[in-house]
Amino acid sequence: MQPQLFPKPSIASRIKARRFNALLKNRIQSRRFRVLSKDRIESRRFGVLKRNRIESGRFGVLRNPGADTPRSPVNKLSSRVQDIAGIMRRVLLWLLILSSVQLASCNALQKKHDNPVMTAAPRRVEAEPAEADEAESKYVDTIDVPKKSKEKANSDVVPVSATEKPKEDDGSDTEKVRKALASNPWDDWKDDTTIFNSQVAATVNGAPILNGDVLDRYAGFLISVRGEMQKAAADPRFKGEKPGPEQYEKFRYGVIQREIASHIQKKLLVERLKGGMKAEQLKMMEAHIDEQFVKEVDKLKKELKVSNKTELELALNKKGTTLQNVRDNFALDRLAGECIAIKSEKLKPIERPEMIAYYQSHPDDFLVTAKVKWEQIQVSITPSLNRKAARAKLEQAIAELEQGVPFDTVARKYSDGSTAREGGAWDWMEEGNLADTKLEKKLFSMSVNTLSEIHEYQDSLSVVRVTERQNPGRKPFREVQKEIHDIIDSEHMKNRPKKLFKELFSQAVIETHYSLPEFVNPND
Repeated sequence: MQPQLFPKPSIASRIKARRFNALLKNRIQSRRFRVLSKDRIESRRFGVLKRNRIESGRFGVLRNPGADTPRSPVNKLSSRVQDIAGIMRRVLLWLLILSSVQLASCNALQKKHDNPVMTAAPRRVEAEPAEADEAESKYVDTIDVPKKSKEKANSDVVPVSATEKPKEDDGSDTEKVRKALASNPWDDWKDDTTIFNSQVAATVNGAPILNGDVLDRYAGFLISVRGEMQKAAADPRFKGEKPGPEQYEKFRYGVIQREIASHIQKKLLVERLKGGMKAEQLKMMEAHIDEQFVKEVDKLKKELKVSNKTELELALNKKGTTLQNVRDNFALDRLAGECIAIKSEKLKPIERPEMIAYYQSHPDDFLVTAKVKWEQIQVSITPSLNRKAARAKLEQAIAELEQGVPFDTVARKYSDGSTAREGGAWDWMEEGNLADTKLEKKLFSMSVNTLSEIHEYQDSLSVVRVTERQNPGRKPFREVQKEIHDIIDSEHMKNRPKKLFKELFSQAVIETHYSLPEFVNPND
């Protein structure tokens, strides 16, 4: 067995060798990292993106692209100069900030004027006579002032005295406008519509009714009224007391006073109607209201000249309301009407004796005055057609009428009166409406379908014929029977819900500072 030249290392020596290699490798890597980091820091400081590029030309220093060379003394000096320059820039910036703050504080202490560029010039004041003479005597020997220039300068001077009075009103339009603007009662007014509409106008069974609930359907009308008041108050030609916010508030309260009872009545009717319905019936009713409101929306679009709901909403906002408010008012009116139709007493049929009794108890309602329908052919006298020629033309028209030619045909052929195009026909005329009293007397005395003699006037000739006559008196019952039926039916419809109203209001608890009509307080 031959001896080994290189003995096999032991396990301990191998472990030690591995640890030494690992340590050496870590040191090399850490050294590379430090060099790389140092290069990155230097490249950032001098504006170099890559190690192989030329460094900033300001210092004229080049780097070796092949190796990591250490920094030269020139580079160190350049870095120090750049640091000093940065410090000086910061110092100058702070000095500018401090100076601007100091100037601002000084300006705040000075008196401010309306015009920040040029302040108002002081008023030129004439000195007292003694002082003026003394001042002039000081410079009379040194300054030669021409007489005309001196007089012109004195003309621009405004004399001041202790008893000076302000300029009186000269009655000009400018002064009137100034006074009107100065006394406009709307100058300090602020729109309180939102606050006013949120106030409670009444409570019905504990549920509040706001001012806005009553006024919503009149919002656009109120805006127009307020605009007219403001326009009148700003007009200098307006005579009398100018309408101000106080008059507008009174008008607004007046609208609520007029409509509050009707709104309470509708609320009670809807409450009674919904109280007797089940949940499914309420859903069906709301769906029916929505279907009907779609048609109402289409009407609103045509009325406001818009094409979609967005434009409709904007148009309603200009009028002081919303689409939802319009829908709520629509549902309130429809449901109140449904309640009256369902809960009120059924109407009894109108019998003939009831209509005759009404006819006899209202004799003046069916009186008629005397009136006639008539026709006319008129020929005017003109420079080209004298009286003799006009009479011959009219006699020719009469001859054709006697031959059986229709009156309207002859009138269109010969007449030049105001009704010639309509065949000379006049509609019903009551006695006392014609300016020509002689012709009117003839019309109401002559027989029907009889042609009159020729009526001569200063500028025309004419013939007339009465087609229908109605003598004064009372219309017969057969002619006014339907009219009487409609009158009685309207009265029944009006009186039908009164019993229901009395029942609703007697059971309701109503609190309001507005005065209510008698039917709202049946116990009074």
